[in-house]
Amino acid sequence: MLWHFLRYLVSITEPTFYKRIQAKNVRQFVDVKGPVILAMNHPNAFTDPICFTYVAYPVRTYYLARGDAFKPGLISRMLENIGIVPIYRIQDGGKEGLKKNDETYKRVNELLKQKNAKIMVFAEGLCIQERRLRPLKKGVARMVFGAQEYLGDTELTVVPVGLNYSNPNKFRSTLFYNVGEPIRVSGFMELYAQNPARANNAFLQELEPRMKKLITHINDKQFDKPVGYIEQLVKKDWIREKGLNPKDLEHDYQITSKIVDLVNQLSESETERLKTWQNKASHYFNELKQKGLRDWLLNPNNKNTVNKTSLVLRILGLITGYLLYVPALVSNYLPYKLTEQLTKKLVKRNVEFYSSIAIGLGTFVFLIWYVLLILISWSLLPNIGYALLIAFLSMCFGWFGLHFYFYKLKTLGMWRFLKNRSGFANLESERAALMTEWKALCSECSRS
Repeated sequence: MLWHFLRYLVSITEPTFYKRIQAKNVRQFVDVKGPVILAMNHPNAFTDPICFTYVAYPVRTYYLARGDAFKPGLISRMLENIGIVPIYRIQDGGKEGLKKNDETYKRVNELLKQKNAKIMVFAEGLCIQERRLRPLKKGVARMVFGAQEYLGDTELTVVPVGLNYSNPNKFRSTLFYNVGEPIRVSGFMELYAQNPARANNAFLQELEPRMKKLITHINDKQFDKPVGYIEQLVKKDWIREKGLNPKDLEHDYQITSKIVDLVNQLSESETERLKTWQNKASHYFNELKQKGLRDWLLNPNNKNTVNKTSLVLRILGLITGYLLYVPALVSNYLPYKLTEQLTKKLVKRNVEFYSSIAIGLGTFVFLIWYVLLILISWSLLPNIGYALLIAFLSMCFGWFGLHFYFYKLKTLGMWRFLKNRSGFANLESERAALMTEWKALCSECSRS
């Protein structure tokens, strides 16, 4: 009951923090009869499993979390009730902590057998925000084979899942769960009976490349930034050229994967040229930031939308929209700002927890805020119906205000650019030179 309640509660704040959350193949490979272990990468703390629960619902999901969070008493019972199973690492509880994992594996096996559960396992064994897959932990294979032995004739499948964030901690970014084809554990059991160590290695050698294909895996960390630069420069244009839908995260992922593949090839064959291009791109984007601009304003492919006529129409939209934006601010600004400030105060170094805390705090701060709004309105109005209507309208205003805020930012950016376009000619030339050099690098890739 608690699990279902919390799922509906966060289903409001999750799509508020993230602009789009989408999953591929959930119904085909996850929402199936029989027990399933979901092997995932883990860039973003509690957000990873919570958002998956959001997109996979009503599939009942469980996941493993650090055991040091399970303090005896109410907190521990509540965590288990919402589907969190403790797992212990040697750095958390030493060898004594590792011994507790016997109970964890027993609990996992029971869930898989009794409830045909879907259990999320973060196969890298740690949470770190990188656009690459880190080596998988051997404990994953041991858990999988132990579970299959416990299940006997019941078929266990392991489903690889790749998590792809556009920017894990950025408000209104995106999240795409790329669910791959399942691995049948029974195919490894004969080898496991003969040599468990070889079976563990064989299983991980099968799982790791499958997971790697489901994420944007940048081979060399020093080239993370060029991928981001290229995404800003060409991704939307490439999506349009291919006739794809820019709002479909699967299509977005296809183009991002193409960009990553190109950078991975160039990092091996044209390392120095790629580094030189990176330095030039870094200078260009720093200049944009200092001038309060975004790259889409300078993109010649956007000339039909970035012009004085479009600006006038957008300004008229701003003037009209402020009639709703003001009540949106009045009724929602305080809980929003409180959530933002508390999150920044709580998350100083562990950036992997930023969105998790923001979503969790936002859920309960806004819940309390709207309850108070209903109670205050009810005390001033004839009946509760009016109070509920005010709360509903406040939510609608808030949703409008969220979108209007970014509309306003884009309009102001367009105004800054167009009022002094001649002053940005050097930036436009710099962008054109970057694109020319990038196309030359791509040509080198196609010839190699």
